[in-house]
Amino acid sequence: MRWRRRRDRSGMELSMTSRRRRHRAGEDVADAVTTQAQALVLLWDRAEDWADPRVPPSQLRVLTVLSRHSTMNLTELSRELGAIPSSASRLCDRLEAAGLLERRINVGNRREVILRLSSGGRRRLEAFAATRRADFAAVLRLMTPDAQASLVTGLQHFSEAAAQEMGGSTREA
Repeated sequence: MRWRRRRDRSGMELSMTSRRRRHRAGEDVADAVTTQAQALVLLWDRAEDWADPRVPPSQLRVLTVLSRHSTMNLTELSRELGAIPSSASRLCDRLEAAGLLERRINVGNRREVILRLSSGGRRRLEAFAATRRADFAAVLRLMTPDAQASLVTGLQHFSEAAAQEMGGSTREA
């Protein structure tokens, strides 16, 4: 029995060694991206440290999800978060007590509770966004225009590939 040889996109035959090298090269790039992304993640998270009172990341995620929808019910929120409804409900309890979320009874279905950001929750997210923008702008000013453009292009490609990899998942990364 004769083994079929694999070919790359250009039609060149790939040996087992070249396939291993390609796989290893992908791992090397993943290692480099992971290392370089740490600065980006630290800068992103820094805005949360200045919040007073501090909003834990799990609650901030709820606010972020709700900001993308005008209203949601608890089941939809749970699904979006990848959490069980009781856990999502407890997060909402805390956010409501802090004045960052509002619950309303659905007039069309009195058994359903509708969730939405309160004006305080919206202001909190806007403050986070403004702080993050200022932090990123300060760092980007230290980069050349070409480096800034390359960063944006690379992040766009990464976002597209990540969306494809997640296969339409509604959960946030």
